[in-house]
Amino acid sequence: MPRLTITITEDQSELLEDISSDDGEYESKSAAVRDFIQAGEQEHELHEAIARLEERLDSRENRIDELEAQLARRSQLEEKVEALPDKIRDRESYQERRQRMLDQASFAQRLKWKVTGVPVEE
Repeated sequence: MPRLTITITEDQSELLEDISSDDGEYESKSAAVRDFIQAGEQEHELHEAIARLEERLDSRENRIDELEAQLARRSQLEEKVEALPDKIRDRESYQERRQRMLDQASFAQRLKWKVTGVPVEE
């Protein structure tokens, strides 16, 4: 392994000495420093992963907003389409309304209307 010389505070030196003593957590000061560096790398990787996830979340929230706007526009169009037959019926002449009713009626209903007439509102 490559060697590295660093300057640390007295408190940091005492901490390294305590955790690398015979009854300490690490077998040497170098092992403790390596573990600290590895923990720092892992923390850095976690921060990067969090940033990526936040970016994906923002992207999905924006997509949800777009879809909600599209849905609102679609609902408005559907309302207009649903109202269209009523508008068309209002513009139909008596003959057109009579013919539409005849086209939609059953055979028996048409026979009845031959006698009683087609009930078309004028």
